[in-house]
Formats: sequence, C-alpha cells, structure tokens
Amino acid sequence: MSSHIHSEPRLLRIVLLTLIGGMLAGCANDNVDDLVSYVAEIRETRKGKVEPLPPMVKEEGFRYQASDQRDPFMSPSSMQRLAERNKHSGIHPDAKRKREPLESFQLDTLRMVGSLQKSGQLLALVQSPDGIIHQVKKDNYLGRNHGRVVKLSRDKIELVEIIPDGMGGWMERPAQISLKD
Repeated sequence: MSSHIHSEPRLLRIVLLTLIGGMLAGCANDNVDDLVSYVAEIRETRKGKVEPLPPMVKEEGFRYQASDQRDPFMSPSSMQRLAERNKHSGIHPDAKRKREPLESFQLDTLRMVGSLQKSGQLLALVQSPDGIIHQVKKDNYLGRNHGRVVKLSRDKIELVEIIPDGMGGWMERPAQISLKD
C-alpha cells in the first residue's frame, strides 16, 4: 500500500503537466496572417494630416503711462506722507535748462542702434522716430520726462526720469534703453 500512496502524487503531477502542455500547445497557433492584415488595415485608415501651426504673432509690449496719477496700491495717508516727503526732497525738473532735441520724443519711441568710442568717451547712437541718429553721452537728456543719462554701456543707456508723483510733487524713476538686435 505504501508504494501505491507514493505513486498517486506522481501520477497526478504527470497528468497535470500533460494537461498544461496540451493547453499551451493549443495556444501556439502560428497562423496570425489575419491579425497582421487587420493591423495594417487600421494603420492605413488612421493616417491623418496634422495641420501646421499658425504663424506666431508678435505682441507689442505695454508701457504703463499713468505715472502721474495716484498709486492705487497705496493708502491715502501713505500717499500724503510720501507727497510731503517728495515736496521737501528738492526733486524737480530744471525749468531754466535748455531742452535737448531728444526730449521732444517719448522714451519708448527712441531706439538705441549702437555705440562708439570717440576721444576716449563712450557714446550711444540713438535713432529718433523721424529716422535721425543722434550721439548721446552721459548727462544728456532723453524723453519727455526729463530723463538724464546716468550711465552708458555698449548695449544699454541708463537714465533717471523726473516724473510727477500725482500729489503736486516730483519723484525720480529709473529707465533704460537697450540695444535692439
């Protein structure tokens, strides 16, 4: 009886392996031509043409031009304290100074088109809207807001403008014109 008991699990293993092998052999069908043709048919019908992207539209920059109005982010009491400080700061445009040619144009209409060295001094070349190119050096004035050139480099003009603070006083504001490529 003991040999009979040991042979049952062995026989059971053989039967299970045979069944599993038969099932796996049934799945091994090499005839997949219909599947290949179906996939090819789907690929043919799915071909689509992608429309090209529309051309990029260059947006013009926006320059905030309400600097002479009240700052909407400051409380009236803060604005009053600032106005008192600015009135007594001594900042104001020089009304007696002779106006320079580039002061008749808005600063954002002036273009820096280059720079040059003349007698050891760096000069910026600025084109006005009328097409004339002007030589600009440190302490020249540009724009309608009394912008005085404080620093020149080969690719940038740095200015300090004197603008109304909206409460009867004046304040300084930095500005710059960069060389355009």
